[in-house]
Amino acid sequence: MMRLFPALLLLSMTSAAAPARASDSPHVVVIGIDGMDPDMLTRFMDAGRMPNFRALISEGQLLPLGTSIPPQSPVAWSNFITGTDPGSHGIFDFIHRDPATYTPIFSAAEIKQPEKTLSLGDWILPLSKGGTVLLRRGEAFWETLERAGVPCTVIRVPANYPPSPTAQKTLSGMGTPDLLGSYGSFTLFTDDPEWEGAMASGGRIRLVKASDGRVTTTIEGPRNSLRRSQPVLECPLTIDVDPGSDAVRVTVSSEEAFLRSGEWSGWLPVEFDLVGPFKKLHGMCRFYLKSTAPLHLYASPINIDPRRPALPISTPEDLASDLAERTGPYYTQGIAEDTKALEAGVFDDAQFVTQTDTIMAERERMHDVLLHDYKDGLLFFYVSTVDQSCHALWRDTDPAHPAHVEGNGFEDRFGELYEEMDRMLGEVRARIPADATIIILSDHGFAPFYKKVNINTWLYQNGYLALIRPEEIGRHPLFGNVFWRRTRAYAAGLNGLYVNLAGREGKGIVPTGPQYDALLDELRAKLLELRDPDTGEQIITTVYKASEVYHGDEVRNAPDLIVGYNRGYRSSDDSALGTVSPDLITLNFNKWTGDHCIDHRWVPGVLISNRHFAVADPSLIDVPTTIIRLFGVDPPAAMKGRNLFAAGSTTAAAH
Repeated sequence: MMRLFPALLLLSMTSAAAPARASDSPHVVVIGIDGMDPDMLTRFMDAGRMPNFRALISEGQLLPLGTSIPPQSPVAWSNFITGTDPGSHGIFDFIHRDPATYTPIFSAAEIKQPEKTLSLGDWILPLSKGGTVLLRRGEAFWETLERAGVPCTVIRVPANYPPSPTAQKTLSGMGTPDLLGSYGSFTLFTDDPEWEGAMASGGRIRLVKASDGRVTTTIEGPRNSLRRSQPVLECPLTIDVDPGSDAVRVTVSSEEAFLRSGEWSGWLPVEFDLVGPFKKLHGMCRFYLKSTAPLHLYASPINIDPRRPALPISTPEDLASDLAERTGPYYTQGIAEDTKALEAGVFDDAQFVTQTDTIMAERERMHDVLLHDYKDGLLFFYVSTVDQSCHALWRDTDPAHPAHVEGNGFEDRFGELYEEMDRMLGEVRARIPADATIIILSDHGFAPFYKKVNINTWLYQNGYLALIRPEEIGRHPLFGNVFWRRTRAYAAGLNGLYVNLAGREGKGIVPTGPQYDALLDELRAKLLELRDPDTGEQIITTVYKASEVYHGDEVRNAPDLIVGYNRGYRSSDDSALGTVSPDLITLNFNKWTGDHCIDHRWVPGVLISNRHFAVADPSLIDVPTTIIRLFGVDPPAAMKGRNLFAAGSTTAAAH
């Protein structure tokens, strides 16, 4: 399992004083619905299922929204936050690579270890501050508004972990790790021998055995970075099983929950001793009982407890705990929908849907509090469940998908979720001032993911990438079998292709200048010629040079080429993480069957307002400029977007 961050990041953030409030500040409410697709939205509105969206659009307008290049969520939301493209904000993909070592790394944040420590036997005590550093460059639009005295509440916007320092109210979203430092790692406790030896990407399988009806085990936490040996922290867990009543009692950190099969617990504390009983690390998780005979007990990823955050997740620091006090504890993990448990077979579709409904219920309770508190200024909140459900359940709605199974009961799940978005909009409109400007946007739309493509395999087959041991193709992730001194190009991330450039890469061989330029032109031409041998379809429909679509100081860190796939195709995970597979193209029989990391032209987002737009081709980078202008504030010079409500905004849209 890849780690986003080290196990323990015990740091504090210093918050500034609250911003002075602008008098008579306008009312602006922005709702970010990740993955809302303009075609789906139109279809469900035409079917009469979304009356509140229809009413809002009748007052204003609906337009397709130009997404980022590539159309990946951390890239797109960074465009939205900064009003710039990746050449300025520096987020090009979910996955970047370390050019010195070629190691794939997460793009959004990095760890700074304490520079000074004190060693006492096995203990390593930090004497200076370490922590997580947000790698997104550029000023967030709410920071611009802060200087102008405009109050902002920004809840769960992606690509903002750790939260950028501000006196505004912010809660981090996508990119926030679980307590292990991962995007989310579940645990299945089971005595079912069929799971023996099983591996689950994004989770753990713990084989347990009951004695007199009791299972005594532990929940594994992060490593203790205060010890030289860095032992894994453990929290005792007791599971009392009663097969006769098909129920269990779960006891953890002195709290217990009684569950029958098919039931979820609430949030239970998970506490780890850092320095004996004197210093504890606080997390929390929820349990789901699938069955007692055999035992299948799911434990969610260990979330940061918002009541006692072990990591910075809000500004000011007490916002997270204040919200928890008023709404109850809630998922702090950036991507709460457990698609990994679904992929591993720990959840079936019905159980996944139940979990996503629980997440939506939590978010609605939080929205209720936010709407109660809203007086003026900007209110932004974000919804993730449409996006994650389209990723995980596309096969249920698309008979053409290789993984489609007839009659599982979730063919209309997307329609139900869009109806839920409509109900949410109705609630928002009923509770905000009548003069409020409403903006609804999505970062991208959606497309089917029928076939996986391994670009590293294509590079190998076409002589651009060499292997140390060709007979071991497919066995080595993280570029472990690549012969760099004979490799001219490689792919890392879902859309990035890099030249093995001399002076930049650790073992680069391609010189800068004419050879580099000629190689880029050659690669682009050949990739655009790539056809599916089964159908004759063009697999890749755009290939951009970074210099053609990015602007700013971060272009030097960009992939050399950005690959845009046709609808139905996407990079394989193997390719993204540096594995050269035997097959170039494979059918996608996974649960993750919808996607958007393709040619940006095929997956525009949506832009809706109760006001009419003055431009016909809006882009994500236009939205923050527009928001700032609504408050009568001049955007910073770095923002390149247009004011979408101002006549004469004719600057060319940038992605």
